[in-house]
Amino acid sequence: MNRHRKKSILKKNRIQKDTYIKGFTLIELLVTVGILGILASVAIPSWSQQMQRDRLASNANKLHSIYKFSRGEAAKRNAEVKLVAETGTKWKVMLGLKELQAFEMTDGITTDPVLADLTVTKTGELTASYRYKIEDTSSATTDFCLNLLPSGQSFLEAC
Repeated sequence: MNRHRKKSILKKNRIQKDTYIKGFTLIELLVTVGILGILASVAIPSWSQQMQRDRLASNANKLHSIYKFSRGEAAKRNAEVKLVAETGTKWKVMLGLKELQAFEMTDGITTDPVLADLTVTKTGELTASYRYKIEDTSSATTDFCLNLLPSGQSFLEAC
């Protein structure tokens, strides 16, 4: 009977010991939260700059896209298409009096020089070459240049 009692006490101690092993200590949790705080303080500024860069690149690509659209419409319809500038940050693609498409840049993003009216001939050409610098107020982002050639070809580049 004495042996049976010893086994019972040993089993009880083993169960209690296992329950203390599970979980995290307060120190482990504090260290983890501290490390996460340090990582967040480093990552948030980088994330913010990445968002600014993406917004600028998105606007540059959309501006390039609306020019390509106007050129395609001129060739498809065998007619002159006009890019009409409004407020210096908005281009409307016009076929006669009909607006085919429009794009306005996000607040804080501008072009230098401001957008001007352009006419795309029915062969997709322009009368001159144009270069628009697409920029924002941040010096941390790389600005883009939209280059439009008289032949109608266009390309974006970092400038």
